[in-house]
Order: sequence, then C-alpha cells, then structure tokens
Amino acid sequence: MNDATLDLTKERGIASILPKQLTYLLRVYLLGVLGFTIFRLILLLQEFHQLHFLPTDRGIWLVFKAFLMGLRFDTVVMGYLLTVPFLLLALDALAGWNSKLLHRTVSGLVLFGMAATLFMHAADLPFFHHFYTRLSTSVMISTGKGDASASMLSGMIFQEWRYVWPLIPFFVLFGLFYKRNAKVLRNTLDQTDESSRGSRVKWFAVFAALMAFGIWGRFSFQSHLAASTAYSSDYGFINMLGLNPVYTFTKSYVNSKTDAKNVRLMGDGEAVRNMQRYLNIPAAQEFDSPIARQVIFTDSLAKKPNVVLVIMESMSANKMGRYGNPDHLTPFMDSLAIQSIAFDSIFTAGIHTFAGVYATLFSHPVVKRKHPLDKVVPMSGISTTLKKYDYSTIYFTTHDKGFDNINAFLTANNFDQIVSKDDYPPDRILSALGVPDDYLYEHAVGDLDRLNGTGKPFFAAIMTGSDHGPFVIPKYFKPKHEDPVLGVVEYVDWSVRKFLKMASEKPWFDNTIFVFVADHGTSLDKRYDMPLSYLHSPLIFYAPQLLGAPQHLHQLGSQVDVFPTIMGMLKLPYVNNTFGIDLLKEKRPFACAYADDKWAVLNSEYMYVARDNGVTSLYRYRTGDVKDYSKALPELTEQMKLYGESVFQTTQWLRHNGKQAPQ
Repeated sequence: MNDATLDLTKERGIASILPKQLTYLLRVYLLGVLGFTIFRLILLLQEFHQLHFLPTDRGIWLVFKAFLMGLRFDTVVMGYLLTVPFLLLALDALAGWNSKLLHRTVSGLVLFGMAATLFMHAADLPFFHHFYTRLSTSVMISTGKGDASASMLSGMIFQEWRYVWPLIPFFVLFGLFYKRNAKVLRNTLDQTDESSRGSRVKWFAVFAALMAFGIWGRFSFQSHLAASTAYSSDYGFINMLGLNPVYTFTKSYVNSKTDAKNVRLMGDGEAVRNMQRYLNIPAAQEFDSPIARQVIFTDSLAKKPNVVLVIMESMSANKMGRYGNPDHLTPFMDSLAIQSIAFDSIFTAGIHTFAGVYATLFSHPVVKRKHPLDKVVPMSGISTTLKKYDYSTIYFTTHDKGFDNINAFLTANNFDQIVSKDDYPPDRILSALGVPDDYLYEHAVGDLDRLNGTGKPFFAAIMTGSDHGPFVIPKYFKPKHEDPVLGVVEYVDWSVRKFLKMASEKPWFDNTIFVFVADHGTSLDKRYDMPLSYLHSPLIFYAPQLLGAPQHLHQLGSQVDVFPTIMGMLKLPYVNNTFGIDLLKEKRPFACAYADDKWAVLNSEYMYVARDNGVTSLYRYRTGDVKDYSKALPELTEQMKLYGESVFQTTQWLRHNGKQAPQ
C-alpha cells in the first residue's frame, strides 16, 4: 500500500460512521477551534506579565479554566459560522445530489468565514493590549470625515509594528487552514458516500441538535451563553481570556443596531431629580435645562486672564514620578506640579481622545460607544462661555482637523480657528499623527502672540499627539530610554518645558493661566478590567502671577470639572449647564467614567464597575485589592450604582432633548 493510499485511509476513517458532509463539517469545526485556541495562547503570551496578579497556588488552574471557557465561546462562533454550510450540505446529502459545485460553494463560504474570524482574532491582539478589553465595535468609533482622516487612520496602523505583527499569525494560520481545507474537501466531499440515506437522516438530525446546543452554549434553557459566564473569578485578565473576540464584536454590533445603543439605566425623570440633588440645584428651575445654575462672584479681576488649556495625549498619572513611576520620565512636569495648584485624584471621563476633548471643553460625560462629536450640537462649555466675554478662541491639533469631526463640532461651538496639519510646513510632519509636540507648542506660541496683539484676551486649547502610536521622536531629542514607549514620554515632558520657556519670554505670560490635563491615560496597570491608569490624570493649574501660593489637593475630581474650575479662577459670572463643579469651592461625592462596554464610579477609596454583560464589582482600588466588595458593602455599592446611572441617564436625556445648549 503506497503513502497516498495510507493518507486516504486515514482521512476516510471517520467517514465509515458519519456521512461525508458531516465528516467535512466536523473537521472544519476542529480546525477552527484549533486556530482560535492558538490565538488565545498568543494573547496569553502577549499579556503574560498580567499573570503576576494571580495567586501562585491557583494561577495555572485559573488559566486552564479560561481555556476551557474559551472552548465554549469558540464553539458558539463556529456553530454560527457553519450553520449555512450545514444547511446546504444537508440538502445535498438528503436529496442525493452529491453536487461538486455545491461542495465548492460551501468550501468558499467556509474559507471566507474563517478568513474573517481569524482576522478578527488578529485585530483583537493590539486592540486588547491598548484598551484592555476584547474586540468590539469601538474599534470603528474614531471615524473621521473624508479621505484625509481615512489616510490618517491607515497611517497610524501601518506605521507601527504593534498593529502589524498580528497579521503574521493570521496569514500563517489561514494559509494552513486553506491547505488543510482543500485536502479535507478532496478526501471527504469528493469521495463516494458510504452511508445509507436512513443513516444520513439520523446523523444529520443528531448533528443539528449538537450544533444547536453548541450555539446555545449551556444546559439551561432559560438563557444562552453570555459574556457574563466568563466572569467567574476576581481576575479581569482571566475572565476576558475566556472570551472570543468574534463573539464580543458581534454582540456589540447587534447592540449598536438596537435600542441597547441607548442607556436604559433608570427613568429619565428619576435620573434628572437625582442629579439636581447631587448638584444642589432646586427643583424649581429658572432655566430650560434642569441642571443649569447661575454662578456669581463677589469680586472680580482687574484684567481678564488668558487661558491655555493643554490636553495631553495619553498622559496617565502613572507615567509621572509624582505618582510613583520609577523611570524618571517626567522630571519637568513633576517639578511643575510642585509650583502649581495640582489635583492628585482626578479621573478622566473615558478612554478615547474624543471623550477627553468633549469632557474637558464641555464638561459632559460620554455614554456607551457613542461618539459625542459625531453629531454637531450646541454645547454649554468653556468656548461658548468665554466668547460672551469677548475672548478669542483657538484650538490646536497635530493632525487632520476632520478626524473625530473636530473641525465641524468645535467651529459650531464658538472656536474661531482650528489649527491643524494643513497649517504646518510639510517638512515638520513626521507621522500620520502630524507634527511632534514641541513644534506644535512652537507654532502655538506664534499664533498666541498674534492673538495677544489684538488686545483681546484669548482661550487656547492644545491637543498634543506625540504620546500616541506610531511613536516618533524627533532626531534632535535623545531620550535616556531606548524603548520608544518610555522615550516618547521623556520627549513629551521636555516639550512642555520648552513650551513654558518660550511662553515665559512673551508679554502675555504673566496674565495667562496654563492648565495641563490628560485626554485619557494608558492601560499600564491592568489589575482591573477597568484599568485605573487609563482613568487617573494629572490636573495642573500654573500661573505664578495669578494663582498665589502652590496648593497640592487630594480631593476627588473629574475631567468635567476643568471648565468650572477655570471659571472660578477667572471670576467671571456664568450659567453652568454642565456636570462639572469648581474644585476649589465644591466637593463631589463620586467621579464617573465610561469605557465602551463598561462604566465606573469612583470615590476616594473604592471603584464600582458595571459591565454591559451584567457583571458588577466593587474594588478597593487604593490598596490594589482585586476582591469584589459589593456583597460586603451593599449600601456603598448601591449609592455608587445610583450615582452612575443617574449621571449617564441624565447625560443622554439632555442630549436627546437639546437641553445641553447654552442657557
């Protein structure tokens, strides 16, 4: 017997029991699950450092359980992928057609499905590393307007190795699957069927039941397999390791196309009344918006100060030595905080740049996977408010102004000018993200000189970009760290030093308040599936001639508090129709953040996390404890839950009813 005959005998062994069509589907299922498992193993190796959070006596067992859980979700995905091929092959077998054209059509469908699912697994690797959550439709949320933004997105992806390398396992695994599928097709579907028609009917009925059970995913008939099933431990990485990115992406897509895209946390009326209570607003309102309130001051400044608000890309507090980073990356910003009014317990409103810009400038939270800048609406915020006091308003970005719909949204909300990639010399553009930070500051100083020459006070918002991949450090700066992820933080810090040095030489410096805050942080500490390093932001107010003695404050605050706190420093009366407070005069009980598929509420010690899959947790984040305290502290859990639900429900209601506009 030759080798070919032996190989054929091996391939046809199972066909002596099953109809050849089911033999093919079973082998495709096993190949698919194997491919998914290999990607899960790659994810484990990529995030291997997360295992140090696991207990040493149970770590291996927890990982093993995650892989077993993964098989369940992988089976659900493969069940859906094979449903149409199963129906076509069932028709082929029971009708006795034995159609080679139909067989090859099924093979094409299988190849297309596996290419799509394996590609989604590949895309999940950098997505998970960056956002610390499995793949969802939020991968598509930062959409720009026009070809320039599409070019920017593709440039950001293909100019950075961490986004490209997952294509290697994708092509390898799909190539192997392609070859194996052709062999299985040839050695099963193209062969003579040895089973009887009665046997085929029986086996197809059994296989249909097994597929239905695999898609359902659990023994209970009350509900099918849900993402919450994977959350069986106190360890975020282990819980998410068991999920399948095709499942999570599809689930988020379905939700985005149904009423689930709107939050339904409580009744709108109840939420609004709760917010009025939290913000100390009387129920009888003089304004159109139920959260609007008049802010007045008993004194005023002789001259209106300028304001320069720097929103720093990915500047997690965890990168600063002031908050415990041992790598000495931000010596200047650490020293700047000492000379300023610095708040140490500030949390961002979300994990995307558009969320940071929106929350900082307009003091409103973001909700779910919604892009708040995508639809142009009038907002109460710092630009509109200062415009009433005859301020010039300008916004600086490093890249295309159409990206994230920045140009349209900010122009409609009283920004006089948007300075972007088109305004910079081509030779200063180093990457898809445009110009580096130090040139951005240099260009901004020139424009601020021009605005100062008009005799009007100015408000400038500067959105930096260097601390975002692809990490490009200008050749004239030599960081101490070879790792570009660390070196670029050194460069960012050096650029802030250069900026303030240039500004200090200008006549407008002494009458200017400089504010530094992050758009969001970075997932450095992945102890929780809502990484605190993604939310914890520095907040620094620097104006040595205007703000008096330095202050270092530990009270809880949010990114949405930047605008009201600035207005308190300017002492300009206004109507505050936002969720923010003046941190120097008021105190907030909690701070909120939304991260696509979950949201968090924080106080000075605990963090409550509510996930779209229904799983909730209460963590004592100040001590790094991963234990869930929600059952031990039910009253606090309920208070934080109620606060978060009230904030997000009210936010949505205000936008839907046009109440977020200036009053």
